[in-house]
Amino acid sequence: MDAPNRPTAKAAWPTTPAALMVNLKGQTGRTTAVAFSSDRCLLASGAQDGTGRVWEFGSRKPGERAVLKKDGDPFASLAFSPNSRWLVAGSGALNGTIWVFDVSDKTAQDVATLRGAKGAITALAFSPDNKLIASGGEDHTLRIWEPVAGGTGTPKAILKNHTSAIKSLAFAANNTEVATASLDKTARLWTLSRIRSTEKAVIPHESEVLSVAYVNSSTLATGSQDKVIRLWDLTSIKPKVKAELTGHTGPVRLLHVTADGKTLVSVGDGPKCFNWDLGTNKVATEWQLPPVTTTSFAVTIDGRYLGHGTPDGNVDVHRIAEKRA
Repeated sequence: MDAPNRPTAKAAWPTTPAALMVNLKGQTGRTTAVAFSSDRCLLASGAQDGTGRVWEFGSRKPGERAVLKKDGDPFASLAFSPNSRWLVAGSGALNGTIWVFDVSDKTAQDVATLRGAKGAITALAFSPDNKLIASGGEDHTLRIWEPVAGGTGTPKAILKNHTSAIKSLAFAANNTEVATASLDKTARLWTLSRIRSTEKAVIPHESEVLSVAYVNSSTLATGSQDKVIRLWDLTSIKPKVKAELTGHTGPVRLLHVTADGKTLVSVGDGPKCFNWDLGTNKVATEWQLPPVTTTSFAVTIDGRYLGHGTPDGNVDVHRIAEKRA
């Protein structure tokens, strides 16, 4: 006897296929890091084979712009400066090296090499004013750098209270506060000062914290291994949860707040991508992506495009929003 027809369960929110815009090929090892420039003209990728690339993304014919090779060390993290001139890359090797490149011309130039960490550099970010770099990684330590052209770099601050690897970090808009997400099941807030930088608050979670982003000066978003996004009220001495956003079916790997502050983009294993309306804290759209095993994601500043690495060394870019006002 044939099984009865059962209606297919539908999501409680709109779902839209994400259009593949470009497939970038050239690396021979698994793509391990991806980043977009703030002007949306460039995309950087790094691979397990120790090769990094800068791609022309904003042109009509996207393609390779520059190749970055650093002694065969795999790339674990990448970040562009807000002015789109600098690219910082973190090593995936035990040497904890960070490289700073000037990518304003078609031939990328070495600017500085920052040393002092131990283990892979798994998180990087520039301050909004372009003056500071924050790094975190397998040695559980947040470092703040003022890169000097041609120098090896000495950290401006070394902050050590995490007890496991740092997976994500973000600067606040005021340039003087950094949030970190760690496998030690905490997010932490740090206050930066020329005299003495200190830990401001510890935000405990029930599972590993994989992603972090400032919504605004009073709200922090965290994404966890437990598939939940939490919005934290930072106006009190001890941050409190003011909303929990659920819908992901795997760990939340990336959080990004669009430049207009209206939308939170989240990407989780699968991958699954959501646009959250920050006015209602509800899903505006779920973008359907082809199944792929990766943990390297990046989103353009306006939240319109998602780039992700592939196991065979490619980078796929999908459109995950219509043109925003």
